[in-house]
Amino acid sequence: MANNKYREYFDIDEDYFPQVNDSAIAAAKPDFWTRTYPHQTFIDMLTNMERVLARQDMRTLWIEGAYGTGKSQCAYALKKILEVSEVELRAYWDKYEPLKNKTDLLERLVSHKKRGNGIVTAHRYASGGISSPRELFTAIQDTLKSSLAAAGLYVGENTLKDSVITWIDKPANKRWLDEVLTQPEYSARFPQSNSDEVLESLKKGGDLKQLMDNLFHLADKEGVTALNIDSDRLMAWIKDVIDKNKIKVVFIWDEFSDYFKNNRESLSEFQKLVELVNEKPFYFIVVTHESGQLFVNADTTWSKVRDRFIPIPITLPDNIAFELIGHAFNVKPAAKSVWSRQADDLNTWVNDSRAAVMKAAKIDKPQVMKNIMPLHPMAALLLKNIASAFQSNQRSMFNFIKSPDIDNAEAFQWFIENNGPEDERPFLTVDMLWNFFYEKGRNNLTSDIRLILDTYPQQQNLRDDEKMVLKAVLIMQAIDQRLGGIVDLFKATEQNIGYAFEGINGLEGKKSAGIAKQLKEKGVLVTTPISGGRQVYAAAVLAGDQTKIDAFKKDVRQSSTIQKLVSEGELANVLSLSPALRLRFESEPGAGKITPVNIADFDRTINMLREKSEGKVEGWKFYAVIAFAKNDDEAVALRKKIKAAVADEQYKNIVFIDALATPLGAELLDQYVDFQAMSMYYQGNNNPASRENADKAKQILSHGWKNRIYSGQFIVYHSANKEGEKYPGGQGVSAILQTIVLNRFPMLRDFDFAKDVKDPPVKADIWKSGGKMWHYPKCKRRYD
Repeated sequence: MANNKYREYFDIDEDYFPQVNDSAIAAAKPDFWTRTYPHQTFIDMLTNMERVLARQDMRTLWIEGAYGTGKSQCAYALKKILEVSEVELRAYWDKYEPLKNKTDLLERLVSHKKRGNGIVTAHRYASGGISSPRELFTAIQDTLKSSLAAAGLYVGENTLKDSVITWIDKPANKRWLDEVLTQPEYSARFPQSNSDEVLESLKKGGDLKQLMDNLFHLADKEGVTALNIDSDRLMAWIKDVIDKNKIKVVFIWDEFSDYFKNNRESLSEFQKLVELVNEKPFYFIVVTHESGQLFVNADTTWSKVRDRFIPIPITLPDNIAFELIGHAFNVKPAAKSVWSRQADDLNTWVNDSRAAVMKAAKIDKPQVMKNIMPLHPMAALLLKNIASAFQSNQRSMFNFIKSPDIDNAEAFQWFIENNGPEDERPFLTVDMLWNFFYEKGRNNLTSDIRLILDTYPQQQNLRDDEKMVLKAVLIMQAIDQRLGGIVDLFKATEQNIGYAFEGINGLEGKKSAGIAKQLKEKGVLVTTPISGGRQVYAAAVLAGDQTKIDAFKKDVRQSSTIQKLVSEGELANVLSLSPALRLRFESEPGAGKITPVNIADFDRTINMLREKSEGKVEGWKFYAVIAFAKNDDEAVALRKKIKAAVADEQYKNIVFIDALATPLGAELLDQYVDFQAMSMYYQGNNNPASRENADKAKQILSHGWKNRIYSGQFIVYHSANKEGEKYPGGQGVSAILQTIVLNRFPMLRDFDFAKDVKDPPVKADIWKSGGKMWHYPKCKRRYD
């Protein structure tokens, strides 16, 4: 080999995608799914799918897993297995050893694919924009219709969009719609000014979500059933296409977690749809993050919905992780025989660490360890566990192995480009995980991991070998602490440090342990005794500090009231009102804020606003509150208060904006508490780190939570709609606020609400007058 670098043996996988989403699927080669390694949880998923298709279990599948487990890849591979030809399926089956003894499962799947006209699959990714059952039904119908059309099958009659076009196109209905669109409520919502423009937009296609939302709103208000859809109508359409085509339908919706979060109080219609599996072969498969984080256990509706599914956890035990690592290394066909001998040779250099890792990871096949070369056994075991410490999938085990080195992260692709079997660093060792997971990824590390690794930059004047050993010790300490000490191999004892550098010149044997002793003598590390007379190395600056940090966390959690969180996150201006609406609704002049309320101050705040509004109904000022909650319990209690208040005539002048469908939640609160506690911990001894953590804590609220609220579901209650109306996102709320203004001041119908009211010749004081002396170039009239 010319350069004798590992790149000579390995190919770059140009078809690897860190996330299996719509853009990745569109860009991939048709057979990229065949790279899905059939580990045991994947085979369990296929086995359950076959039982479902055989009608042995009248439920469908719920695929779930933590970040980086490959659940999206598994779900998409399931889709392909159900739709590809028998030849392609058998080729995939023959490609992998774990499937070769599953011939019965293969033959049953092939049989299901042959019955009738086979299986039609549909796949959809992401559900954050789906804020009502009706939007869900429309999305399902559109996606499934596309799959049916692509297969050349009957697509059913009168899908929702087709029905809307047909209905509007009738002369009498066009005249009616033209008149309705002139009303203030609808002119504020629709960019289209007449029925012809609506028809043109519908026929043009593209992203019609906002237009369909507006039509749904109009249909609800005016009682036009032809412009609507519910579970019964969708189910009738699905039954029709299944019966006429003689098919089975498998609909896989990946990243479905947001739908449950946005619609947790309206799951009965969704439940009806899922139960269609009892009547027809329609299998609605959802893919989510771990479902235990979506709902509280006491929620009975949630448990009923969950019972309609077979849970399919996609997990990544250590032994499976090693198999996937080996599968991810693409050895060049021409180099396989040479590489096999080279891998055997490398394996002999790490006999002790390899044996220890095989025992810890419950690996009984030596070939598995050979397949991970040149990744050091200890690094492989720690790789999977440090990747799981991330709060997103941006730094998964697969990212480390597959991603090109475009951001100088120095991961596996960088290593094989710069190292070979004859170099001083023939193995990718534990310390070489540092740059990818810490230097380039620390912002997404959990706080317990980050706290330990953050001690490294505080050290000065260390030799290169000392830096290597220190990085390894800190990584081992962090993962050992995170796992609660259950893996003895992760304890930074002299023996385990020696394992971590076995096969590395200058560090193997007792040399690395000797360097750890030197770091102890320099005060960089300390040791604590454990069983068997052993000593564990740890960062000196952290000795006893975890107790302080835990105390800070307790204090932050206790002081983090909803009032404090809303104020710090600046949530009162989440709606981004236009200048004109600000003047009408803002609680403070020039601030653009709507008065925030929570479970603790709701009664006091609305009583104060009631007193302000008395005798001022005809004035230019409007009064509104926007409600926030820290968790589901607060949300439920506050919504009851809102409904009681809106039914009380004394509060008729107040608009209630319910943002309770998007509480902060336990996950974001934990992150906020972690960052705040770290800020307090560093205060005084590392002020830059303190400020950095304080900024991150604030961003959890002012960016993370705030953006989720704006994109989530709102309910607006006011005197003309005491039952409340749901709006998907902040834009819809702005539209109803505009409508409320126009209902009081219809003479402003032609006013451009997006215009800055301070622009000449507009004067704020004239605007405040209610428009009675209003003159504006875009207006068609002058009012005096």
